[in-house]
Amino acid sequence: MSVSWRSSLSGELARRLALERRAGLAREAAALPPGPGVLDFLSHDCLGLAEDAGWRRTLARCAARHAPSGRASWVAGGRTALADEAAAACAAYFGAAECRFFASGYQAQLAAVVGLLHPGQPLLTDRRMHASAVRFLGQSRARVLPYAHADMAHLERRLHRLAAEVETDDEAAGRQPVVMSESLFSMDGTLLDMPAWRTLRQRFGFWGWLDEAHSLGALGPQGRGMAAQWPGAADLVLGSLGKALGYWGAFLLLPEGFSAYLEQWASPLLHSTALPPAHAAGVLALLERLPGLDEQRQDLAEKARFFRDRLREAGLPVQGEAHILAVPVGDAAACAAWAARLRERGVLLLAARHPTVPQGRALLRCTVRTGHSRDDLRRAADCLARTAPRRIAPGDEQPAPRTRPGGGLP
Repeated sequence: MSVSWRSSLSGELARRLALERRAGLAREAAALPPGPGVLDFLSHDCLGLAEDAGWRRTLARCAARHAPSGRASWVAGGRTALADEAAAACAAYFGAAECRFFASGYQAQLAAVVGLLHPGQPLLTDRRMHASAVRFLGQSRARVLPYAHADMAHLERRLHRLAAEVETDDEAAGRQPVVMSESLFSMDGTLLDMPAWRTLRQRFGFWGWLDEAHSLGALGPQGRGMAAQWPGAADLVLGSLGKALGYWGAFLLLPEGFSAYLEQWASPLLHSTALPPAHAAGVLALLERLPGLDEQRQDLAEKARFFRDRLREAGLPVQGEAHILAVPVGDAAACAAWAARLRERGVLLLAARHPTVPQGRALLRCTVRTGHSRDDLRRAADCLARTAPRRIAPGDEQPAPRTRPGGGLP
C-alpha cells in the first residue's frame, strides 16, 4: 500500500519555524565569540567560581578519585554512600531535612511537579514562574490558579477564596494549597517579598514551593538563599549547582519523608542515571567552600547596584533588585535586533522572548558577575544606550493572560 500524504513532517516543521522567525521568536545557540573585550552578561557564573583555577583543581581531584558515572538510576542500583553523604550535607547546609540531586533544574522541576502534585491539587503560581515549571503543570492535572506577578495582595485574595471553599461539600475542598514562586525571578530580576510571603504562609498554612536557582550561592547568609534568611518560608526549595555555585546539576530541598514520594512517582529520578560519585565528592567540596565567599557576594551586590545606576543614568528603564537586571523592550523582533546590534559590538545579553516571557513583554536580561569591572559596566551601559531602538516598553506590569485549559500558564 502506498499513501501520498498531503504534507510532510519536515515541511510542517519548516513552516512553523519560518513563522516564528518572522515574529522575531527564532532561537539560535550561537557559540560565544572568543577574544578580549567581549562583555558576557549571559553567564550565570556570577561569583566566578567556574573560572576559578583552584576550584577547577579541586574538581579534578574529585574526578580522579571517584567513579565518573552513577551506573544506574537512583532507585535501581545507582544510589551510593557518597551520594547519600552529599545529599545529607547539602540538606544540612541549606536548612532542609532531605535533598535529592538531578542532572538539571529542568529535571528537578519535572520531578517535583509529577512526583508531588496530584489531580485537583490547588496550585497557586506566580504568572512569571520560569517556563521550565509552567511547561509541566498540565501533566499534574492540578487546579492551577495563577496570581499577578509578585503581588502578595492578589495571592492573599486567592487564598481567601480557597479558605472559604472549606465550608462547602465539595470533595476537593479543604485540600492544602501549594503556592509556587521564585525567590529571585530569573528574567526580570524581581525579588519576592519574603516577609509578606511568610506572613501569608503562617496565616493560611499553604505548602510553600520556592525556586531559588538564581539565589543560592549569591544571596542570603553565606549564600544559603532567601528561604534561609526567612526561616519557615518554604517547604520545598529548588536549587541549581550550575549558576552561582559554579558546578553542574540541580537539587530539591525537601521536608522529612518527601524523598520517598519522589522515589515512587517522579520519572526523572526513576529513569535517569544517578549522581556520579565524582560529582557527589564535588558537592561536598563546594559546601566547604561556600561560607568563605562573602567577599565575592558583597562585590557582586555592589557591582549590580553600580550597573543599575549607570543604566538609569543613560535613560534606560531597568528592572531588577539583585544581580539579574532587565531592560523591557516589548516587541520580540525589536528585542532580538537590539541584542544582535549589541553582540556585534561585543556585548552579550539575552533577548528573552515568548514563551520565556509573556507575549509582548520581551526584554534584554543581563546577569552581572564579579568578573565585570566598573569600566566594563560603564561601557556596556553606554553601548545599550547608543544602540537602543526608538521605542522601548515601560517597565510597569501589564495584566497577565489567562491560564490554558487543563492547567498551565500561557
